[in-house]
Amino acid sequence: MTVDEKKKKYARYIKAEKLRDLRTKQEIELMNGRPWTRELPPPPVLPPYGPLEKISGRLDSFSSEPFKEYFDVKAYRINPLPEVSDSQLGRAAAMAIAVGSPGLGSVMMSESDSVYDSAEYVQGQINGKPFRGWVGRTRLQAGDKVEMAVDWQHDHYEVYAITLPKEGIISICPKCDMGHISHVLWRVKNMFFLTALLFFAIMLVVIIHSVTEGDWKGGGFIFEYWWLFVMALGINLSIAGLIAFAACRAYIPTICRFSEEIFKVLGMKNPSRINLNRTTKQKELHLKDIGEWHDPEDLSKPLCPTQKFVYSAESWFYY
Repeated sequence: MTVDEKKKKYARYIKAEKLRDLRTKQEIELMNGRPWTRELPPPPVLPPYGPLEKISGRLDSFSSEPFKEYFDVKAYRINPLPEVSDSQLGRAAAMAIAVGSPGLGSVMMSESDSVYDSAEYVQGQINGKPFRGWVGRTRLQAGDKVEMAVDWQHDHYEVYAITLPKEGIISICPKCDMGHISHVLWRVKNMFFLTALLFFAIMLVVIIHSVTEGDWKGGGFIFEYWWLFVMALGINLSIAGLIAFAACRAYIPTICRFSEEIFKVLGMKNPSRINLNRTTKQKELHLKDIGEWHDPEDLSKPLCPTQKFVYSAESWFYY
């Protein structure tokens, strides 16, 4: 692969610096009396302090800068998850190492909230008023006609989603891609997938053990010990179900509720059932059917949302 081909292949990747690391460097520099001239963006305000409103107009000015920031449940002031102290985290990591999971232990020790999303910190003016905030990938410029989901904060609009109505494209705060019903259905699907995976792993271990011990009996032992497999299936389903339940309990009152507020203020129908990933996939299939789709890596065409796996975390979609 030539240099130009490599550049083309990775052109869509947001070359984002992790804000947590930059803030740490800033603190170290200031503590040591050294100057720090780079202005870093503030953390996301989640959820907004007031009700969202929709504003429409043409962008008077616009700029954006990519970073990696934390947008998961713990970023929300109203999150229901318990706080974990450094000492508790240290004990949990030590326990993980003791039971034979040094990899998990090292991850827990190095960083507990390790899920960071690529996002763009955007700034500009619309209708003569300033705005700023965190959304997904954009390709906006001054003069574009847009709609925004915003919250007025003293001297500026805090923006949480920007749409290009003409193209049906939305750049939205990371993670805010589903209403609560769609999120539950997605978790249930993952629950059954995890159950099947765990059950298959147990079956594989038992079969390998039976073959190596000479107790294969042509697979007849499966019928002989059917109760054991039913019990294993029940246990696996219970584990996957508890994981899904815990995730829904954390996501529904925070991320899902806020996502629905964004969808509602932008005039989208059935906010609780919206799944922007599914909508984007359907739009791409429609564009292929009518011959208007182009490869997301084609730099001769405007960048657009895609469900192609390598770009699926860009937080912009068709709606």
